[in-house]
Amino acid sequence: MVSRLGATADDAIWEPCSGAGDLIDGILSVVPDAKVRASEIDESAVARLQHKYQQNTSIDVYCEDALDVGGDTLFDERVSFTRIIANPPYGAYQTPERRRQLQRQFGTLYVRESYGVILYHALSLLEERGRLVFIVPDTFLWLTRHENLRRKLVSQSTIEEIALFPSKFFPNISFGYSGLCIITLQKSAPGADHLVRIVKDFSDANALSACVGQPINKWPCSITSIQQREIASRKHVELVLHNNGNGISLNERVNTTLGEHAEIRTGFYSGNDQRWVRKLHESVPRSKAYQRIDEARVAKVPPTLNGFDGPRCFIPIVKGGAVPFVKPTHWFVDWSSEAIREYTRKGKNPARFQNSSFYFRDGIGIPMVASGRVTGALLENRLFDQGIVGVFPHDKTLKLFLLGFLNSSIATELVRQINPTANNSANYIKRIPFLIPLPAELRKAETLVEQALTQSRADGSPGSDIQEEIDQFYTSLWCQAEGLAKN
Repeated sequence: MVSRLGATADDAIWEPCSGAGDLIDGILSVVPDAKVRASEIDESAVARLQHKYQQNTSIDVYCEDALDVGGDTLFDERVSFTRIIANPPYGAYQTPERRRQLQRQFGTLYVRESYGVILYHALSLLEERGRLVFIVPDTFLWLTRHENLRRKLVSQSTIEEIALFPSKFFPNISFGYSGLCIITLQKSAPGADHLVRIVKDFSDANALSACVGQPINKWPCSITSIQQREIASRKHVELVLHNNGNGISLNERVNTTLGEHAEIRTGFYSGNDQRWVRKLHESVPRSKAYQRIDEARVAKVPPTLNGFDGPRCFIPIVKGGAVPFVKPTHWFVDWSSEAIREYTRKGKNPARFQNSSFYFRDGIGIPMVASGRVTGALLENRLFDQGIVGVFPHDKTLKLFLLGFLNSSIATELVRQINPTANNSANYIKRIPFLIPLPAELRKAETLVEQALTQSRADGSPGSDIQEEIDQFYTSLWCQAEGLAKN
């Protein structure tokens, strides 16, 4: 990070989240007389920093919120810096009042994640042609909620390098949901043909250091590049993956998204599943903390949003877990009138009675938490919980075609291109590139999917032969120009 910062003794350097001063020490090891403003919000950390640098008059330590720096320009001279370097906090809690304040200050920016707000603010305080180096979770490169941050980065800076690596390289940190990245940029308009360098596939943390002071052809990693102009042209301004990334080259018929052809909705949450939800039997995975259902309490008639008044008040609910095509009913939820009143109670309530007009509808459920590949299973008019993304095609004749697609390898590749993390949220499912099949293609898909359904009902999953045929069929549609169009 210090090598990418390129600091000199003439620079005005800011470290907005100084912590123990590790990055400042790194700068001083290269530029002993560097002038640094060290901001830190924690009073005890400030005291340690002041003691640490008490002999160095070039290091000014401030007890302050980084987001307040440069905020009062009415009475103070504008604060700006030629170099900014930081390891900002990840997932720091913001009180509701603080979030409202930040929303007023930063408009449409996603303010619940502290590191994104600090990066956004730091770029605003960077002087023209100044340099910035941040280490942050890599999810901001593609997550929908960080789209406005990315738009600011690609429009107001020249992004020089993005280094991607596992979070375990960083001491005492290991995210299950993302890796880390070091982003290096200059505050200047990018040239028309500017290429962003992407470096990744490091074997260990030492390999990062090997990219300092050596010719690029000796760096122990993979190196690719992409035009910043091409990134800026994307609908959601994803910063890393090519539109045809991961080797996917889509044919011209794939010109819409799934969200244009289906309602994509997240499901119900009781607020306390151990109280309201029951398991079918003891062998249900991850069910140790749950009571077993008394079958005499399972409702025999279709449910409504009003619930049941009698003792038979439990209904089937589909929960998370990767199961293709057909998902057995392993869970039941209390759907009594009393329970409904609790789920919909006003005020502070952990329950989420969201998207209720889609409860008990015929559709396809995709687990929110990703597994090795995307899977979809028929909801079959059951309730689905918040761990499931429900897909409800506008044209019901597309249901089997869509079911096959969501269980295909090409669907997994497309989702991972949109969002490589372990989260198949509704916003990402909506963005999956989609095509409308021709009649012959629809008939072929229905034949394959019916076979997969028959095998799944009998054996729990489709056989490898039919799964391979489904993968090949949908890949040919999405990736080959002609597909079955002329057959």
